[in-house]
Amino acid sequence: MCSLFGLIDYNKKLTTRQKNKILNTLARECEVRGTDATGIAYNFAGRMRIYKRPLPAHKMHLHIPSGVNVVMGHTRMTTQGSEKRNQNNHPFAGKADGKSFALAHNGVLWNDKTLKLTEQLPSTSVET
Repeated sequence: MCSLFGLIDYNKKLTTRQKNKILNTLARECEVRGTDATGIAYNFAGRMRIYKRPLPAHKMHLHIPSGVNVVMGHTRMTTQGSEKRNQNNHPFAGKADGKSFALAHNGVLWNDKTLKLTEQLPSTSVET
Protein backbone atom coordinates (compact mmCIF):
# COMPACT_ATOMS: atom_id res chain seq x y z
CA MET A 1 0.00 0.00 0.00
CA CYS A 2 1.80 3.11 -1.27
CA SER A 3 5.30 4.29 -0.55
CA LEU A 4 6.80 7.55 0.62
CA PHE A 5 10.26 8.72 -0.39
CA GLY A 6 12.22 11.92 -0.28
CA LEU A 7 15.47 13.75 -0.56
CA ILE A 8 17.06 16.44 1.60
CA ASP A 9 20.35 17.93 0.43
CA TYR A 10 21.33 19.49 3.78
CA ASN A 11 24.76 20.70 2.74
CA LYS A 12 23.72 21.62 -0.81
CA LYS A 13 26.52 19.45 -2.22
CA LEU A 14 24.54 17.55 -4.86
CA THR A 15 24.09 18.82 -8.40
CA THR A 16 20.58 19.11 -9.81
CA ARG A 17 21.41 16.23 -12.13
CA GLN A 18 22.44 14.04 -9.19
CA LYS A 19 19.26 14.93 -7.27
CA ASN A 20 17.08 14.10 -10.27
CA LYS A 21 18.84 10.77 -10.73
CA ILE A 22 18.39 9.92 -7.05
CA LEU A 23 14.70 10.93 -7.12
CA ASN A 24 13.96 8.82 -10.18
CA THR A 25 15.80 5.84 -8.67
CA LEU A 26 13.94 6.18 -5.37
CA ALA A 27 10.59 6.45 -7.16
CA ARG A 28 11.25 3.37 -9.31
CA GLU A 29 12.36 1.34 -6.28
CA CYS A 30 9.19 2.37 -4.45
CA GLU A 31 7.03 0.87 -7.20
CA VAL A 32 6.96 -2.39 -5.23
CA ARG A 33 4.46 -0.58 -2.98
CA GLY A 34 2.34 0.95 -5.75
CA THR A 35 2.31 1.53 -9.51
CA ASP A 36 -1.02 3.34 -9.95
CA ALA A 37 0.32 6.89 -9.58
CA THR A 38 3.51 8.79 -8.80
CA GLY A 39 4.06 12.32 -7.52
CA ILE A 40 6.53 14.73 -5.97
CA ALA A 41 6.29 18.04 -4.11
CA TYR A 42 8.89 20.74 -3.50
CA ASN A 43 9.18 24.45 -2.82
CA PHE A 44 10.60 26.58 -5.61
CA ALA A 45 10.80 30.35 -5.79
CA GLY A 46 8.59 30.66 -2.72
CA ARG A 47 5.79 28.47 -4.14
CA MET A 48 4.79 24.90 -3.44
CA ARG A 49 5.05 22.84 -6.62
CA ILE A 50 3.34 19.48 -7.02
CA TYR A 51 3.78 17.20 -10.00
CA LYS A 52 1.77 13.98 -10.09
CA ARG A 53 0.36 11.65 -12.69
CA PRO A 54 -1.61 8.38 -12.78
CA LEU A 55 1.47 6.52 -14.00
CA PRO A 56 4.00 4.13 -12.49
CA ALA A 57 7.30 5.78 -11.60
CA HIS A 58 9.25 3.98 -14.33
CA LYS A 59 7.06 5.74 -16.94
CA MET A 60 7.65 9.19 -15.49
CA HIS A 61 10.66 11.45 -15.70
CA LEU A 62 10.79 13.34 -12.42
CA HIS A 63 12.70 16.60 -12.64
CA ILE A 64 13.29 19.34 -10.10
CA PRO A 65 14.76 22.73 -10.97
CA SER A 66 18.14 23.97 -9.80
CA GLY A 67 18.12 25.23 -6.22
CA VAL A 68 15.58 22.75 -4.85
CA ASN A 69 17.06 20.94 -1.85
CA VAL A 70 14.02 19.22 -0.27
CA VAL A 71 11.64 16.93 -2.16
CA MET A 72 8.86 14.62 -1.00
CA GLY A 73 7.59 11.80 -3.19
CA HIS A 74 4.85 9.18 -3.25
CA THR A 75 3.98 6.09 -5.27
CA ARG A 76 0.39 4.93 -4.99
CA MET A 77 -1.50 1.69 -4.84
CA THR A 78 -5.15 2.62 -5.21
CA THR A 79 -7.37 1.65 -2.28
CA GLN A 80 -9.95 4.46 -2.47
CA GLY A 81 -10.78 6.90 -5.26
CA SER A 82 -9.70 6.25 -8.83
CA GLU A 83 -6.11 7.10 -9.73
CA LYS A 84 -7.46 8.25 -13.11
CA ARG A 85 -8.75 11.35 -11.29
CA ASN A 86 -5.40 13.03 -10.60
CA GLN A 87 -6.86 14.94 -7.63
CA ASN A 88 -6.90 11.60 -5.76
CA ASN A 89 -3.16 11.09 -6.20
CA HIS A 90 -0.50 12.26 -3.77
CA PRO A 91 0.97 14.64 -2.77
CA PHE A 92 -1.99 16.85 -1.93
CA ALA A 93 -1.81 20.63 -1.72
CA GLY A 94 -3.00 22.39 1.41
CA LYS A 95 -2.95 25.72 3.23
CA ALA A 96 -2.65 26.53 6.92
CA ASP A 97 -2.41 30.04 8.32
CA GLY A 98 -2.01 31.34 4.76
CA LYS A 99 1.01 29.13 4.04
CA SER A 100 1.09 26.35 1.46
CA PHE A 101 2.14 22.81 2.23
CA ALA A 102 2.09 19.39 0.60
CA LEU A 103 0.85 16.20 2.24
CA ALA A 104 1.23 12.54 1.37
CA HIS A 105 0.17 9.64 3.55
CA ASN A 106 0.29 5.90 3.64
CA GLY A 107 -2.90 4.22 4.71
CA VAL A 108 -6.66 4.60 4.56
CA LEU A 109 -9.00 6.72 6.67
CA TRP A 110 -12.18 4.67 6.82
CA ASN A 111 -14.01 7.25 8.95
CA ASP A 112 -13.25 10.28 6.77
CA LYS A 113 -16.92 11.12 6.14
CA THR A 114 -17.67 11.00 9.87
CA LEU A 115 -14.63 13.14 10.65
CA LYS A 116 -15.73 15.75 8.09
CA LEU A 117 -19.09 16.03 9.85
CA THR A 118 -18.00 15.85 13.48
CA GLU A 119 -14.97 18.11 13.05
CA GLN A 120 -16.70 20.47 10.60
CA LEU A 121 -13.96 20.02 8.02
CA PRO A 122 -14.30 21.71 4.64
CA SER A 123 -15.69 19.63 1.78
CA THR A 124 -13.29 18.33 -0.84
CA SER A 125 -13.52 16.47 -4.13
CA VAL A 126 -10.63 14.21 -3.13
CA GLU A 127 -11.88 10.65 -2.64
CA THR A 128 -8.89 9.24 -0.75
